[in-house]
Amino acid sequence: MTKRFPAQLFAYIVPCTLLAILLSTALRADTVVLTNGDRLTGTAVKLDGGKLTFKTAYADAIAIAWDQVASLTTSKPMVLPMPKGALSITAIERTPAGLVLTTASGPSTIDAAAVTVLRSPADQKAYEDSLHPGWAHAWAGAFNLSLALSRGNSDTATFGTGLAMARQTRTDKTSLYASSLYSHDGHVQLTTANSTSGGLRYDHNLNPRLFAFGTGDFSSDALQDLDLRSIIGGGFGWHPVKSPRQTLDILGGLVWTRETYSPGPTNSFAALDLGEQYTRKLGAASLFTEQMYFYPDMSQPGQYQFSFNSTFSSKLGKMFNWQTTFSDRYTSFPPAGTLKNDVILTTGLGITLARH
Repeated sequence: MTKRFPAQLFAYIVPCTLLAILLSTALRADTVVLTNGDRLTGTAVKLDGGKLTFKTAYADAIAIAWDQVASLTTSKPMVLPMPKGALSITAIERTPAGLVLTTASGPSTIDAAAVTVLRSPADQKAYEDSLHPGWAHAWAGAFNLSLALSRGNSDTATFGTGLAMARQTRTDKTSLYASSLYSHDGHVQLTTANSTSGGLRYDHNLNPRLFAFGTGDFSSDALQDLDLRSIIGGGFGWHPVKSPRQTLDILGGLVWTRETYSPGPTNSFAALDLGEQYTRKLGAASLFTEQMYFYPDMSQPGQYQFSFNSTFSSKLGKMFNWQTTFSDRYTSFPPAGTLKNDVILTTGLGITLARH
């Protein structure tokens, strides 16, 4: 004989189960109490720059002024960096004597000015790794290539590439850039473009605003009879603008230029290095960078060289992007019969490169 489940018992169990779920969710939530008595539940993300970032289930993440927080209780420990090591804490309460911290070893009171940063354990590990990353890590950038073909009444092939990468740590920055363009007309058997340019720059911070740098810029152009132009040097720079969304570097120094033409001549001379580099994040998925260098010849006034590189990259998902690269090389004293200016423009589908 089948026994029926009592309706009264069912009506009792369902509300209790729902209540238990709600209580367990509340117990897992973080709680922040403000000095005016307001209370929020959700997830504490981090404390940085005098703001506590806090997420709730009913709104986007908000930034709360830290001096307006009376207490913070977290369901999972957060990391408080200290001069003699990091503390794992689960609660902070503001009192007239200072901040009372709840740790695994018990409560302790410290000066309120000592608490400026709170991180999750994962964010703390990422921060510590960023202090001393391996040379193969912390790279970010993109590579793109473009190809155009025509057959029939015309027979042409054009191939272009562009590369822009950077590795930035707390103390230095390494930048790589390159572009190339090759174009050939098969009907007349004529190469109409064959040039490659690229370079690198290494910056080391002397203080938050000043840095020393070393640079190398290289280019070749078959139509200009240029086998190789090498511009190597260094100097000092200044960060007039430095924020998470944009940076501007102004720099000056000395370079040594050596250029070899076929069948000749070979030129070597010292020059000034005056330049700037600008980086701007456009929304969450796009990045624009440009750098310009001006090299006045110190031995022959009035003669100079100029280089300009820019890249615009927009992410198309995690792996791909659309990238446009522009490069311009100018010399005021080219070999007889050749032009002074060479421009490379490539655009196309690219691959996002990153190594953390």
